[in-house]
Amino acid sequence: VIDRAQLLGRRDQHGVAYGRIGPPVMIPAPPAAAGSGSGSATPAVVAPTAKPELVASAYVWLIDDTEGNGSLGIRVALGAKQAKLGDRVALGGAWHLDDGRRWYWKVDSLQVIPPGPPSDLKEPPPPEPNHAIPNGNLTPGARTITVARDNDAVYFQIVGPPPANDGDGWAVADELGDTVYALLVLPGERATYGGQDMRAVDERWQLKKAQTYVLRIGRIRVRGPDKPVVIHARTAPVRVN
Repeated sequence: VIDRAQLLGRRDQHGVAYGRIGPPVMIPAPPAAAGSGSGSATPAVVAPTAKPELVASAYVWLIDDTEGNGSLGIRVALGAKQAKLGDRVALGGAWHLDDGRRWYWKVDSLQVIPPGPPSDLKEPPPPEPNHAIPNGNLTPGARTITVARDNDAVYFQIVGPPPANDGDGWAVADELGDTVYALLVLPGERATYGGQDMRAVDERWQLKKAQTYVLRIGRIRVRGPDKPVVIHARTAPVRVN
């Protein structure tokens, strides 16, 4: 998330967001009108387990192509500006809140820029940015986090409380009950300037104890013999079935 507190439209602030144009942001379709046929007062019956129909909203995703393997992005309102799916762009604008209290980047200028370097990650990116953690299986060759090396796929469990501040990292080890081995910083969890992150609930990772997760890490940073190592994740966590 770009530092919102410094780039608010209501304060006439302005900035530039860089990224790759993604698909439309999908939202639940408005409920169908009650009744069927002319003058009918019979309410429509919807199966309780039916998934809501999704329709395209007025926003598209701007996907962060520098971190998170496609799991990070912001809603952008292009307005009259035009760009193709996959274009890497610089979008001038500022943060606004819509009627649903969702943050979006209102664009007032658009410039297509050269593509970034290709990713060396083996994991496929998600279909759209999302902090919902999917279910999956262990990545082939994944190691327990205590024996991992730089850029490995690793699996682990949470062994401490959630981070008190963005950038503090999650306390992790091989399994619940073990001593904290590492402080794991997930994609997008860097500290925010001034501590005013203004992040929404759906822009935060929600991990639980006694659950195994797998992801790919970057470099392991050793801080000292009596301190947990610090590791930054390169991909989003996956809940191991």
